Amino acid sequence: MLTNNNDDIIKELLETNEEFKKLFEEHIRLEQDLEALYSLKYFPPEVEIKIKEIKLTKLRGKDRMNQIINEYKKSKGVS
Repeated sequence: MLTNNNDDIIKELLETNEEFKKLFEEHIRLEQDLEALYSLKYFPPEVEIKIKEIKLTKLRGKDRMNQIINEYKKSKGVS
């Protein structure tokens, strides 16, 4: 999971793993997109659909980042 316990691993992966870095940056960008959409006073149906799509994309990215972290831990013998 992306938690404080993994800060050192995340820093390492951001420097050494292009896929992780790309996913991390995309996660931040999608969070900013969500914040912008949430600032709207009214959500037309298209916006609600876009919010759901962004959340799903973020979740997939987060799942993959967690998978990369777990693979890293296994390779380094870290629990």
